Amino acid sequence: MKRIIIALGVAAVLAAGVVTVLNMTGDGSVATASGTGPVVPRTDVEERAAKDFPYRGDAPDAVSCPSALPARKGALVRCTAIFGKESKTMEVSADKVDGDQVSLGFGLLESH
Repeated sequence: MKRIIIALGVAAVLAAGVVTVLNMTGDGSVATASGTGPVVPRTDVEERAAKDFPYRGDAPDAVSCPSALPARKGALVRCTAIFGKESKTMEVSADKVDGDQVSLGFGLLESH
């Protein structure tokens, strides 16, 4: 039964267009949360993503995020990463939260 459900899920993704998440966690990328909520400020998320995310050997030239990242495990913000003249959707996630320290994970969404 699980195989049928997985096969149906794969068929649905293929019918809608394939999106691949290249998840390359930034080793040791930790940000400090602050403020109400608390959150990792948008500018800190952008800076860490641009500095700590290796993509096929290249760091993004710039990263722009629409908001701060909530400091709770599993929280996610979708940003835009610029590599030369190409822009890609980058997901930045809160992979681990220990007090005000948030371990960040990074991934790129690529359509095929």
